[in-house]
Amino acid sequence: MNPKNKILFLFLLSTCYFLLATALAAAQTASRALITWQAQSFAPAEYSGKILPSPGANIKLGLEALKENKLQDLSKINIRWYLDGKLLKQGIGLKETNFFANKGATHSHFVRAVIQDKEEISGTADIVVVSPKVVIKTPFPASASVPLGKNIFQAVPYFFNVVNPGELIFKWSVNNQAIEGSDVLELEIAPPIPSNHNLNVRVTAQNLKNELEFGSKEINLMVR
Repeated sequence: MNPKNKILFLFLLSTCYFLLATALAAAQTASRALITWQAQSFAPAEYSGKILPSPGANIKLGLEALKENKLQDLSKINIRWYLDGKLLKQGIGLKETNFFANKGATHSHFVRAVIQDKEEISGTADIVVVSPKVVIKTPFPASASVPLGKNIFQAVPYFFNVVNPGELIFKWSVNNQAIEGSDVLELEIAPPIPSNHNLNVRVTAQNLKNELEFGSKEINLMVR
């Protein structure tokens, strides 16, 4: 490499390093506001993902402020909460609040919290609203077929505005024939049903207190 080009290269490299180090130092000392949220919707105990809100869900909000990676005391600082651009609540030390989702599925609520200290800092969160849903657990999850005899199916609801599945109505049908059941369906498959016969299993879960809140699922299986 030409000596002049080498000097220029080293100069540019050191300049980039200095700018990067300065930016990282500024980021570490800058104050940040972090919003957390939790939808009070139902999900089974084995579910490890984020519980999402369906229309009407109560959503709890929380706020923390970080400076130099340390939590800040907000007990004496005025905090303003905004929901979709409108003031939701404000107060001294108001780190927690809530609201109810009033938008339909696939839409979202935009939340912003403003901390009025020596400098004004804010945090935001975009919360997507979903439809409640129900999943059917089959006797053989890895297979698209079921044997003759007794087979047990379970309906597992997600994101309904209930505390437990006992607050839901479950309606089952097999090949368009209604069958009584709770969240569990015991289905006896017996001759003269031939092998390779298609079996359509469908379930609908509905909130006892809100008939407009429901989810459905159907699966197709083969009798072997």
